[in-house]
Amino acid sequence: MRRVASALTLALAASGCAYYNAMWSAERFAKDARRLEAHGQEPEARTQWARAAVKAESVLVHHPHSRWADDALVLRAEGLALAGTCDAAAAPLAKALATVHDAPLRERAGLAAAHCALRSGKPTDADRALAEPLASSDAHRRSRAEYLAGQGAASRYDYDAAVVHFERSREPQALPARVRVLLTAGRAADAAAVLDTLALGPFVGDDWADLLDQLATVGGAAAASAALDRMLLQRRVPYAERARLLVSDGDRRLARGDFDIATARYEQAAASLPAAQGGVARVRGVRVLAARAASPADLSAVIATLTHLSRSEKEGGLGGGAGAADAQSLLDLVGRVSATHETFGETFRSAELARDSLKAPRLAGQLFLDLAATDSGSLFAAKALVAALPLLPDRHDSIVAILDRRYAAAPYTRAFRGEASLAYAALEDSLAHELGIQVVRVVTGGATRARAWTVLTGPRGPWLDDQPGSAVTTPGARRPPEAVPGRRVPTERPVRERPVVPPASS
Repeated sequence: MRRVASALTLALAASGCAYYNAMWSAERFAKDARRLEAHGQEPEARTQWARAAVKAESVLVHHPHSRWADDALVLRAEGLALAGTCDAAAAPLAKALATVHDAPLRERAGLAAAHCALRSGKPTDADRALAEPLASSDAHRRSRAEYLAGQGAASRYDYDAAVVHFERSREPQALPARVRVLLTAGRAADAAAVLDTLALGPFVGDDWADLLDQLATVGGAAAASAALDRMLLQRRVPYAERARLLVSDGDRRLARGDFDIATARYEQAAASLPAAQGGVARVRGVRVLAARAASPADLSAVIATLTHLSRSEKEGGLGGGAGAADAQSLLDLVGRVSATHETFGETFRSAELARDSLKAPRLAGQLFLDLAATDSGSLFAAKALVAALPLLPDRHDSIVAILDRRYAAAPYTRAFRGEASLAYAALEDSLAHELGIQVVRVVTGGATRARAWTVLTGPRGPWLDDQPGSAVTTPGARRPPEAVPGRRVPTERPVRERPVVPPASS
C-alpha cells in the first residue's frame, strides 16, 4: 500500500509539474507578444500569440478541471484573436464570456472580442464587448479598451467621440490615431497640435511620413512643412529617416510649384546624409531646376548636371545606385522633351511630357506655343494653343485673342467655347493614331450622339510610349491608366487636376 501511495503521489506531482510547465510556457509566449506589440513588431507578436494559444489549449485538453482552467481558456481565446485568427477564436471567446466569472479574465476576453468585432466591421458588437474593460480598475486594460472604443467610434464616423476615447488611452498607437481622426474631420490645426505632442514620444518614421502627407492634404503643404520643422527641432531623428521626411516634404512643395522651398528641403536632406548617400536628394534638386525651365534652352544645364551625377555613380558617389537610377531616369525624360521631332504628334507628345511628367508648366506652355507658331496652318494648331492656356496664365488674353482671330471656326476653338462639333471627334481620332493610341468607339443603337464639350488637353503621360497598343476611348471616354483593366500604371503619374473630359461621341 505504501508503494501504491508513493506511486500515486509521484504521478500527481509529475502531472502538476507538466501542467505548471505548460501554463508557464503559454504565459511566457503571451508576455513576449505584448512586448513585441509595444515595440510595433506586429508580425512577430502575432506569432507569439499563436504559440500562446497552442500551449493554453494543451492545458485545457490535459487538465480541463484544474483551478487554472479559466486562465487557460481566456489565454487561448486571447491568443487566437490577437494572432489574427478571429474565426477560430469565436467559440472560446463565447465560452469564456459565458462561463468565466473572474473580473480581470472577463475584461481580457472582452478586449479580445472587441478586437475581432472591429476586424469584422461590427463596431456595435465591439461596444458591447468593451463595457466591462472600459470600467476596469486596471489602467492598462482600461487604456486598451479606450483605444479600441476610439477605433469603433471612428468607424461609425463619430469623430468627436473617437477623439475623446483616444485622448483617454495611453496606447502607443493612440496619438497617431487621434491625429488621423482629427484630419479626417478636417481639423488640421488641432491635428498639428497633437503632432507636436507626438514628437515628444518614440519616433516611428512610417507614422510621421503618413501623418505629414495627410496633414498636407487637409491643411496644406505649408502646415506639413511647419509641423516637420517643429518635430526636427524637438528630437533627434536618425539621419536616414530625417532625409526621407525632408525629401517627401520637398516633393510636396515641388508639386505645388514652391520651387525655392523644395530646393531648400532637398539641400537639407542631402546635407543630413553622408556624401555617398545623398544622391536621391541631389537628383530631386535637379528636378526642381527642370521644373523651373521656361524654354528648351534652359534644359542644357539640367542635362549637364544629370550627366555629371550619373557619371559620379561609377565612382561610388550616389549611394548604391539609387540616386544614379533616378538621375538616369530624369536624364532620359529630359532628353525626350528637348529632342527635335519631325511630326506634329511627336512634338505634341514632348510638350505633354514636359507638362505631365517633368512638371514644367512654363516649358510645356512654350512648347505648345512654339508648335502652334511653327505649323500655324495645322488643324491641330488650335489644340496646342488651348493646351497652353492653363500653363501660361499671364498670357491668357493674348492666346485667346489668337484663337479668336485665326482659328475661330476651328473644331478645337468651338469645343473650347463649349460648342458641339462633329469634326472634333475626327481630329481627336487622327491625333490619337499619330500618337500610337488605339481608338475604341462606343456605338449605341447605331446612332452618333453630338453634344457640347470642352477640349481635352491632357493629361497624358509616359504610358503612351510604354503601351502603344493600349485601348483608350476617345473622345470623352478616355480613362486614366489605373482605371483601364490590365494596363500597367507608370511610376511617374501625371497631374490630373486640369482636364475636363468631354462626353463620349459614339
